[in-house]
Formats: sequence, structure tokens, C-alpha cells
Amino acid sequence: MTLYGFYTDESGNNGFNDMRNQPVLCYAGILVPIHYQVHLHHEVQKIKDNLEKDIKATIHGIPAEQFPHIDFFKKFEIHGKAFIDGENFYYNLSDRQRFKVVEELLSLVKASEVKVVAALVNKQLYQTQTRETNHNRMHIHAYTELVRCLSNELSRADSYAFVICDDGKPSELNHFRDALRNPVNRRVYPDLQVKLSHDHNGNLIQLADMINFITSVHFRHRYGFPPRKRHQAAILDVYARHLDSKLIIWEYK
Repeated sequence: MTLYGFYTDESGNNGFNDMRNQPVLCYAGILVPIHYQVHLHHEVQKIKDNLEKDIKATIHGIPAEQFPHIDFFKKFEIHGKAFIDGENFYYNLSDRQRFKVVEELLSLVKASEVKVVAALVNKQLYQTQTRETNHNRMHIHAYTELVRCLSNELSRADSYAFVICDDGKPSELNHFRDALRNPVNRRVYPDLQVKLSHDHNGNLIQLADMINFITSVHFRHRYGFPPRKRHQAAILDVYARHLDSKLIIWEYK
């Protein structure tokens, strides 16, 4: 029996309001045994430290002593979409440099100790088939199936897990808590641990965030929606090489 932590985030969680830009709802995360979590945290931190150093080296006109007072560096994190698209201070790095960092992060997921679990919803199909206008039911459905996937995977080795998630929308956190209390869940502890800004769980949540964004772009393509304007081919390529064979998945399709 092994105890795991499931570090999770989301992509496309704005309901039915922006189907053009976010046609896919993705709840995904990394399932990491407790004995491997510190190692993985440190590996992500090494990548972040080098990245922060590289970004600062490209910025001219800001004295070095001012960096600790800039929010971007004060709470330096890697956010999947913003990083890949080169937003904020990330824009100082070339596409090649940024995707090199993406490769380094996703290579950590290839370790046999790490599992990737995801629940995905084709929003358009969901709304067409259910005639649903209340997106909360879609979120509850997806969270319930995510927890079911986790519970089934953990039962194979008589193991258990706790969940650590980002400090997102209160309504979504409540949906997640409800899913964890569902009787179908026998392996995931119902106490949801919420990551506060920049706490010690942040590195693995950021890795989960990157996985969520890349996975949502892949399934956007698979479901036949128009491609996003930037980096579509490169994102599909890194998904195919790093995530496709790792994903334990439930889909509403």
C-alpha cells in the first residue's frame, strides 16, 4: 500500500461563456507517491531557478536590487498558457527557449513513479446532448469522474491519496469537495488541501497547470475545434511525446 498526493489544476473552467476560446474543460493532475514528492519538487525548483535567472539576464534597465520588489519575481511561478504564449516577462525568452523549459518540465512526468490522471469534457457536445444551461452540473460531473478515475487507479495497488489543488473559484472547490464525498470514492481522502499563493506545494501545482493547458489543446484538436492562434503544432508535438502514453483519462465525448 502506498500513499499518494494528487496535485491538480484546471483549464477551460469558464463554463459555457467562451466556447470559442475554451471549448474543452480539463481537470488533470499528477499522482505522486509521498516518498517521491520532495524529489519532484526539487527538480521543478531547479528548472524554475534557471528560468528566473535567464529571464532576468534578458531585462535591461531594471537594477538587480529592484527585482525582489516586482510581483512577477517576488512570487515567481510558471503558468502554462502565459509561459507558452510568452506573456508578461516571459516574452523576453524566445519560443525555442520557452519550449526547452516545457520539455524539461514534462520530462519529469516520464518517471515511472508519476501518473497523470485527467477528466475532459467536450463542452459543445455536453451542452447539445444534455440541453444543460447550468455549467455547474458539467463541473460536478467532470470532478466526479476524475475522482472515480483516481479511486479506480489507486484500488489496483490497494493505495490511497490526498488531493492538493490551486486556490481557484470557491464554487469549483465546493464541487470538488462534493465529488470527494461521493460514495463511488473509496480511495481518495475527502479533505481537499488548497494551495495558498506561493506555498510549498506550488511547484507540483505549476507542473499540473502546464499539463492541463497542453492536454486541453490536444483534445481541442482531437475534437475538431479550430486551432488556437499560437504554437498549436509545437504543443501537439510535446503532448504526443511526453503525455499521450501517460494519461489515465475519462472523457465526455
